[in-house]
Amino acid sequence: MTKHLIAGICLAILSFSPVIAQQGAPAPPAPKAPAVKAKAKPMNDEVGIKKMFAEFSQAWAAGDSKKLASFWVKDGSLINPFGQDAWNREDIEKVVAADTQLMKGSTQTFDDFKFRFILNFALVDCTATIAGMKNPDGTDAPNHNFHIYGALASRDNHWYILAIRPYSFIPLSGAPAPAAAPAVDTASITPVAPGAPVPNTTPAIPLPPANK
Repeated sequence: MTKHLIAGICLAILSFSPVIAQQGAPAPPAPKAPAVKAKAKPMNDEVGIKKMFAEFSQAWAAGDSKKLASFWVKDGSLINPFGQDAWNREDIEKVVAADTQLMKGSTQTFDDFKFRFILNFALVDCTATIAGMKNPDGTDAPNHNFHIYGALASRDNHWYILAIRPYSFIPLSGAPAPAAAPAVDTASITPVAPGAPVPNTTPAIPLPPANK
């Protein structure tokens, strides 16, 4: 009788053990729902970019080459209309210092903007007007327009230049002849090879005729 009782108790314990173990085990974690990624939208910050160009105009009028170079990222690039190129901020400062010295006392303003935004990047077309230049004889030179094409990036709520390419258009064949450029002693001009360092003093380089 005792043996049968003990066997029955053991059988009961064995039959309930899985249930007890299951009740004491922690519940498996619920599957996580897949994260929904918000679709990034272009910044479309036309106002911010125009503000940057307005600040650039102020630095140009002041002849502040260091401030002008600060508008570029550290590894930004510039190729000016004379073919001088720079591929970092230090060299950009040298190029714009030569440009502002060559066109000392001039102003540079920007208008006719067109934008294309890609996330926090922007491709910008605009027109730059340089005014207040002087001819070699001291008389007032006409205003000159350059087309500007640039790539910009927004960092810490500020726009910085990745690359800028200012250039002038060549008139089509048969178009009215542009006004003659100021006379310059071309013998004093030293050609600048692509990638060559920018000299501390820039010789008088004739600007292309005004684009009307």
